[in-house]
Amino acid sequence: MTTSNRHIIKTISSSIDINGRPEKTWRNITNVQIEQFSEPTAFKLIGIPRPLKADLLKEGKGGQRIAYFDTGKKFIQKITTWEPLKEYSFNFNPEKGFVVGHFFDISDGVFRILNGSYYLSKKGEKIQLKLSTTYSLDRRVYLLFSIPVKLILTAFQKYLLTSIKKNSE
Repeated sequence: MTTSNRHIIKTISSSIDINGRPEKTWRNITNVQIEQFSEPTAFKLIGIPRPLKADLLKEGKGGQRIAYFDTGKKFIQKITTWEPLKEYSFNFNPEKGFVVGHFFDISDGVFRILNGSYYLSKKGEKIQLKLSTTYSLDRRVYLLFSIPVKLILTAFQKYLLTSIKKNSE
């Protein structure tokens, strides 16, 4: 997925504290199982696909993970950073026709999800898990959609982090 100079690229981050072992949290960010958690009703109303799970196919930099959604669409994620118990980063690579918000095709439209990173660090007796997401928005619609996109992505990050926390504690 390429972005032209018509796109403005931004990164947002959220974090959560987890009472658990780093090894268990690491397993829960690399092989995600969250289909048992209900998504916020607002996501359904605005057309945000519900994530079900993500399966790690090959560990390490250059490896792959597939993320599955309730729409039947997938992200084929290529791992770009692999530092066990510290950092895990990947490119999203959504399938063609992966639509969010009822009309945004995030594979090649005006709004795109580029990459994500998880960071684990010790915070006293707890683990701090941080999730960063890099996205792009076409300059022609930036003023109209920048605030809603940021709010929705932040809410989505918090949903993912809370689900991972529940699985890790």
